[in-house]
Parts: sequence; structure tokens; C-alpha cells
Amino acid sequence: MKKSLVALLLCLVLVVLGTVALAELSDKTINIGFGTAIDSLTPFRSNTARNAPYFIQLYESLAVQNSDKEVVPYVAKSWTTEDGGFTYNIEIWDNVTDSAGNHITAADIVWFITESKARALKPVFNKVETVEQTGDYTLTVKLTGNMYGTFETLLFDTYVISEAAFKASADEFGTSCVTTSPYVVKEFTASASISMERRDDYWQNVENLPECVIPNAKYVNYKIITEASQLGIALETGLVDVAIDLASTTGAQFIGNPDYTVNLTDGPQGWQMFFSGVDSSVVANDEKLRQAICYGLDANGFIQGVAAGYATQMWDVCSPMMIGFNEAWKQEDYYTYDPAKAAQLLKESNYKGQTLKILSTSSANASRIAQIIQNYLLALGVNAEVNSVDMALYTSIRLDGSQYDIVIGTIGGYCMADHWAIRYDPAAYVTGDATGRHDMELAELLYKTWTVEGFKPENIETVHNYIKESAIGYGIVNPQVFTIWRNAAGLSKEVCGGISNYVVPSACEF
Repeated sequence: MKKSLVALLLCLVLVVLGTVALAELSDKTINIGFGTAIDSLTPFRSNTARNAPYFIQLYESLAVQNSDKEVVPYVAKSWTTEDGGFTYNIEIWDNVTDSAGNHITAADIVWFITESKARALKPVFNKVETVEQTGDYTLTVKLTGNMYGTFETLLFDTYVISEAAFKASADEFGTSCVTTSPYVVKEFTASASISMERRDDYWQNVENLPECVIPNAKYVNYKIITEASQLGIALETGLVDVAIDLASTTGAQFIGNPDYTVNLTDGPQGWQMFFSGVDSSVVANDEKLRQAICYGLDANGFIQGVAAGYATQMWDVCSPMMIGFNEAWKQEDYYTYDPAKAAQLLKESNYKGQTLKILSTSSANASRIAQIIQNYLLALGVNAEVNSVDMALYTSIRLDGSQYDIVIGTIGGYCMADHWAIRYDPAAYVTGDATGRHDMELAELLYKTWTVEGFKPENIETVHNYIKESAIGYGIVNPQVFTIWRNAAGLSKEVCGGISNYVVPSACEF
């Protein structure tokens, strides 16, 4: 009885402290422009748009990645492993509640991981062998292997929601959601806008929060503007206070303007193209055709055409920002533009004039990249057509290699092994890898890099060389990330965090 009373008093103290801390936060309203949309608020989703900055306010996770790329606890209080990374014991905070007052326990976390595994939308959950509750606020996760970065990715992708609240939803949180976040969604229009307001009854004392999730702003409004020039106009007219990941061709116009602050950072993911692995595709079993296409693309053309010069080439399908990237690769030949070699490889291939289908989203960068690829292919003598579709359709068909010959994407991950697992593991999806390929030789090489012990330079080098030489994927261009603030917004400190280390407007100081 005495222990219960003490626990109750402690909870009251935490609530009071949290309320006081929240009261000291600003009443600022931040309007944010961003180019990637989501058609649903559901927490059960694929990796598409996983790095969008609104998710860090929409759903809390077990951990977050701060601006120094450190993994820091969030809803999880701590975690330990005693067998080298195969099994983890996780403890969550005991006072977590959502905006409807539902108390979160370990049972909710176990349910979310189990449900995510069953839905098989994110490859990381396929790496979970078992998950079980061991106490009211503790659980144990056993992984299928001690793959480097798997557990960290699991922490990021495990959203904290009430099982009861989710099951009570008529549309699985499609148009409205109940979350434990410091913010509640006030309005949502699919593929257009998300408006959030800070909760007055948030469960955590903000002093215990990682800097990137402190709810400094009272109101946070995301306006989804997929066309870069329109996003630039929204910034100029004051419709938005900040534009995140603005296309370089538009962002460059703000450099040197005293009314704006332009922050440039290296891209965390880059843009890639992947060839279909489905046998019915022209490119699936024709290595020389794939190599011809890669040699027929000029990296400088993409740097100028997509990013107005504010970009770098790529030396692997993975961005140089990813853990495991070898700086020595920058000195290697990575399909340096060579029309003559491309023409010779095309002649040696089995290509007979078929029209290749290029799939991309309708976003400014993606559609522009697809069109540039189409022009290079036509110059090479390869017929191609572009299919630029909205995000909802792209998400539904991007794993089906029969829908395209080439698909354009921007694929991230915590480290290179994580990226490889998302794209090339033939066991990742019911259809094979992310393009329908079943390359077991590559799989064996991948699996060697997945363990903590195996994630070492020589194994990474082998995978890098295999993917490069077989040309099943190609790193196109890595644009710098433009984050542009209107100085009238009064920004005094920019805070970044999350999977792609974007600016988190709600956590910034004004």
C-alpha cells in the first residue's frame, strides 16, 4: 500500500514537472513546406516516406537518432543484450499515455511488433524471431541474427500506440490517429497537409526528452507541395516559414538573399535506380544491357540537371553518409560516362529494341531524374517511356518488378547493411527482393555482413563489388539538402534529428 502511494505521488510529481516545463515552451506556430506526401496516417506502412520530417512528431518510437547520429532512448528507458546482439531486453517508461488517456504497457509494444511482422511492410520486422512481454513495462526481442544496425532500426520503426485505440479506429488511423506524441493531429488532408497542436497533458517531462523531439512550437503545420517551384513561391509569399529538402534548382535562387537563411547539408540517401529482377523484364537477365545503361548515364548531367550543381556523384548505390561506406571508393571508376563503351555493351547484349518502362514518383526530383535517364537512353539507342505516378500508386507497385524495368528511388537506412537488407534480400518480401529478384549468391554475401562481427571492410567490399559489377542497381546523384528559413520566422537555433537528420521544426528555438 505504501509503495503504491509513493508511486502515485511520484507520477503526480512527474506530471506537474512536465506541465511546468511545457508551460515554458513557446506558443510559436511553424508552417513547414515539404515535397513528399503520405496518403494515410496509419503507423503500419512501408519504408516509403519513412524519413519524412513529420513522422518524428506524428509517432513516438522506442528510440531516435540525434543530430550526431547517436541512438538515444525515447519511449524505451533502456535496453541490454547478453548474447552479442541476438536477444535484447527492453524497458519502457511506466507513465506513457496517449492523447486519449490510454496507458501504454509492454503489451502494446509486443502487439505492434507482432502486427508489423505479420503485415510484412518493413523488412526489419522480418528479422524478429520472437517478441514477448516479460513484465508490465519490459519485453524481450529475439532477432533471427545479430545483423549490424537491425536492432537500432527496430527501435526507430517501432511506433508506440495503444492496441485498444488502434483497433477501435474505423480506418486503422487512416484519417485520424491517437498517439503518445507531444502533438495531436488536428487536421489531415491526404497528400496535402497535416496540422498538429502540442498536448497540454503530455506524459513525459520534457527535460528527459532528446533535443530533437522537445516540442518547442505550439502549432506545427505541414503543407505538402510536391512541385519545387510552387514550394519556392510558398516560401517567398510567407505561406511557409521553412522549406525542407527543397529541390536544388529552386533552392539555389535563395542563396545570398538577406531575407532567408539557407542551410546546405550532404544528402543522407542520394537517388538510385534499380533494375527489375522479374524474369519477364528485358533487363532482369541481361547484365550487359544493364551495364550499357549505366555507362550511358553522365553523372555531371544529373548534378547540373537535377541539382543545379549542388550535388555530388555517387560511388556506390549507398550514400557516402551511410555507416560502412569506404572513402577509397571515391577513387575508383564507378561507371564513368563512356558512350562508346555503352554502345559496345549494348551491341553485345540481347536488346532488340524493346521499350523500357521507367517508374518514378511525380515529385519534382524523381520525375526529372526519370526524364534525364530517358533522354540518355534514347541517345544510346534504347527506347524508354516514363511513368511518373503519385506516391500512393508508387508505394503499391514499387516492389512489383513486373510493373517496370527501371525504378527510381531514394533508399536510406541506418547503415549499408540496413540499406542492402531493404533492397536486395530475396527473403525480404513475398515476391523476393524489392524488385522481385531472387539472387541467392548475393544473399549469401549480404548475410555475411549482417552480424556485428561480419560488418567489416572486406565483407562490405565484396558486396559493393558484386552490386557494382552486376549493375543491378546504380547510384545516380546525391543532391545536397536545402533547408531554407524565412528570417522573419525568428529562428535562433536549428535542431536536426531522425533517420535522415532533417531539421525538426517543432524542436527548433525561436
